[in-house]
Amino acid sequence: MKHLSWIIIALVLCGCISVNLPNAGGHKANAIWLEAPRSPFEEIKSDTADRAWLSSKNGNTISFLSDCNNPVDPPLQQIESDSLNVLANLKIISSKNINYSGREALETTAAGQVDGVNVKMKLLTNKKNNCSYSLIYGGVTEKFDSELKFFDNFIKGFKAP
Repeated sequence: MKHLSWIIIALVLCGCISVNLPNAGGHKANAIWLEAPRSPFEEIKSDTADRAWLSSKNGNTISFLSDCNNPVDPPLQQIESDSLNVLANLKIISSKNINYSGREALETTAAGQVDGVNVKMKLLTNKKNNCSYSLIYGGVTEKFDSELKFFDNFIKGFKAP
């Protein structure tokens, strides 16, 4: 079951980072300062995320994606929707506008399914200085809450230029 969890979370991770529009002319952000999640999270290679971490304990993931100077400038709600699009039977548990790093942001928790497995996601979507950012935490529903504090700390330690 542990390996199935990792596979499902990898699918969520790859799917929820589809907001990077191909050939749209944007690039990843530079000079981001962050505090990497602590153990049991270990950094993994991702072709789509700027950086990503996988929990060796239960397969939960933390990742972030940036898109800067892109001529296509979708609103926060569209970026959020693109991130959540990977979930079948999507249910928004909570969604609110917050102030994050001096800018408007959306903080959303959602549930759904990936390949028939129940998963939950929490994401923070914001824009700053011509860049958009999606900070994403995902996991199998039963294990989601057990490491949510790591994501909350990650959000506090993430600083975009």
